[in-house]
Amino acid sequence: MSEQDKTIEPGPHSALCQKWQEVERGWGERPDGFSLHLSQEGMHSFITSYLERQGITSDTADLPSEYSHPFGDAYPVGISDRWYEELQGEEHESIMFPESWSLPGSGGVDGWMPLQREQVGPDAEQ
Repeated sequence: MSEQDKTIEPGPHSALCQKWQEVERGWGERPDGFSLHLSQEGMHSFITSYLERQGITSDTADLPSEYSHPFGDAYPVGISDRWYEELQGEEHESIMFPESWSLPGSGGVDGWMPLQREQVGPDAEQ
């Protein structure tokens, strides 16, 4: 699969993008891809189901030595007809993408964002 195939084409349909993080005891944490969702309800159902498959529930006192979990806040993205149709056919109207895929949209406001300095003073361009 080429790098171009590992991107979510932007488009007119609204979706939510949730970043994920892998935790491995003794090794630390690292980005672990993202998931796309057509609704808040679908996203919450998907996350609950995903965590339960890893043995994590609200009652879990001891976390597994290796697991993935949502990281940061979900953010809105526009997706193409192709991805909208794919999501409609999935359980919870959600799909998980591995870390090798490019984050769609802005990447959310809770991550690193390029900072642009604003020029002020008499030398500032008008």
